[in-house]
Amino acid sequence: MKLTFKISIIPSMLVCLCQGVSDRHVRRAIADGATTRREVTRACGAGGACGGCHLTIAEMICESRETPCPGRAAEQAEIASYA
Repeated sequence: MKLTFKISIIPSMLVCLCQGVSDRHVRRAIADGATTRREVTRACGAGGACGGCHLTIAEMICESRETPCPGRAAEQAEIASYA
């Protein structure tokens, strides 16, 4: 008798390098109700250190709402307001 296993690997990417948080964790936090970068940070840790991933997190939140993301200048102004 021969056993065969099928393994599906879903690729992921690191969104937050400082905290080692993948896009799956960020998407899960958003799916669980996080609607701001701060809420995502509280839920999974992404965005809690250097801030390099804040724009990516903001884009992921916009994508989840199926609304156009604001222009880059608007995103940077929003990020500056978190400081």
